[in-house]
Amino acid sequence: MIRTALGASTIILAVAAASPLCAQSHGGERLPEVMVLGTYHFANPGLDVVQTEIADVLSPPKQREIGRIVEALARFRPTKIAVEVDPASGPRLDSLYQAYRSGRHELSRSESQQLGFRLAARFDHPRVHPADHGGEFPFNAMMEYAQTHDPDFVTFIEQELARITEQANRRQRELTVGQILRAMNDPEKIAEGHGIYMRFSEVGAGDTYVGADLLAEWYRRNIMIFANLQRLAEKGDRILVIFGAGHAPILRELITYDPDLVLIEAQAYLPAG
Repeated sequence: MIRTALGASTIILAVAAASPLCAQSHGGERLPEVMVLGTYHFANPGLDVVQTEIADVLSPPKQREIGRIVEALARFRPTKIAVEVDPASGPRLDSLYQAYRSGRHELSRSESQQLGFRLAARFDHPRVHPADHGGEFPFNAMMEYAQTHDPDFVTFIEQELARITEQANRRQRELTVGQILRAMNDPEKIAEGHGIYMRFSEVGAGDTYVGADLLAEWYRRNIMIFANLQRLAEKGDRILVIFGAGHAPILRELITYDPDLVLIEAQAYLPAG
């Protein structure tokens, strides 16, 4: 009976969420639409657990590819663009963006500038919005505990990191930037990648909960980012969120369940080929 009741309520929620009236307006006002574009870090700052050999996005071929991505994303007609920059660095972000608009700054390799600045300038936005929030990611503490108490988990992580690194490096060699972003923003691939994070909570369960602490910190950071997006959103907005792909699953989940926001799929606005 519990399963039946849960199933019925799930169906009701699904139907309500699918209704254009529920999804698009409250009181006749159009709800903010939010697109989360998960990316790899174009500048490769070396801060991620997975280390990838990134093709130089400033090379002429990659610049042409990025140009095609900008053209495709422009179809979304964003009214605001949020990037993975901490609000404390907002003044510098503003300064660089204004310098770019006036021809005094050449774009860096970062996706915030290569995609964010270009699109914002195209639509004459007054600024690009910093929406990140710093946080802890005690990955090493989890792995040190697992070395002694859960060697199978260590093997699992080592194998997954090797697989993900090989896949990312192959994509960099063989695919365009647009093709890579399409793959990274496939909802099935997003869910698959997030599943690895779910395994973290098993480490130290019933003892130190070191894995659960790591997962909680990752969610906490993304919830803070989401709060920044909520504060930014206004009726009628179309917000493009450009963040590392690891953030996409949680941000998408939070946006989906916020009755005042509408999630837009990035894949529909990326180059097909």
